[in-house]
Amino acid sequence: MEQKFLKEDNIFIKKSFKDKKEALEFFSDNLMDRGKILDGFKEALLEREENYPTGLLVGDINLAIPHADHIYVKESEILLCTLENPILFQRMDKPEEVVEVSIIILLAISDPNAHIKVLQRLFSLIQDQTILKEIISEDDESKISEVFS
Repeated sequence: MEQKFLKEDNIFIKKSFKDKKEALEFFSDNLMDRGKILDGFKEALLEREENYPTGLLVGDINLAIPHADHIYVKESEILLCTLENPILFQRMDKPEEVVEVSIIILLAISDPNAHIKVLQRLFSLIQDQTILKEIISEDDESKISEVFS
């Protein structure tokens, strides 16, 4: 059986965070508790987000795709979180501007070659506002997972 692109256990629905730092720390702590990442991942993730922002302005529903260097990842995971209230991320294309993000998709990918393939697959989905609206309005992790299969 093929492994799911986005596992139900890695989906968090309508979480509340005060800011992006708190959200990224939540993801890092989750991955660390499950033994998926190495020490230094959280710091690398926060530093990378500061230097190379990941907020994407794609329409009514916007998202961020934070990630850290593969050297901090033991086992690849993709985490998705819908937010109760949007939080601000610097834009990827215009770092001096912010975007209100309603969905965060964190990538912890151990294989640098696979990273590009994952991003390509994600970008084909996230450019469709209908799909993003479906994700943001869904309360069932299995249905969100199916969107990515």
